[in-house]
Amino acid sequence: MKFNQYIFLLFSLFFLMSNSYAEINIKKCKANQGDYIIFDEYDSQIAEKIIDYKLHNQPEKRENSIIKIFANENSDDRNYWLASIQTDNKAEDYLFYQVDQNKFTEVDQQQFQILLPKIVECNQIKEVPIYSENFDAD
Repeated sequence: MKFNQYIFLLFSLFFLMSNSYAEINIKKCKANQGDYIIFDEYDSQIAEKIIDYKLHNQPEKRENSIIKIFANENSDDRNYWLASIQTDNKAEDYLFYQVDQNKFTEVDQQQFQILLPKIVECNQIKEVPIYSENFDAD
């Protein structure tokens, strides 16, 4: 009887672990053809939307947070945005935003590390965010 309970418990844990990650599929990016990066008002609104979603319009918290937002440098192919927000208590939160579905997905550090190379794959400098605040690479 205990063996059956043990098997059931293991199966349940495996099922919960496999379903804990959000399924995120990212299409291959298109490279930026120009020598410049366009970041216009629309992009600025998306960045603000991402920041407000995480920091809930708290200016003092925002001022003390390191915000890094990554997206494709090609402005015609900017559907996927990935954010890393480190607050003053050194906790780091990660957020994936898909523009065409207007969908936010909270991700963990492991998912962030998996998604980041896919999102910045076509960027010339992959380590530099397309938008940042309180980050040395500004």
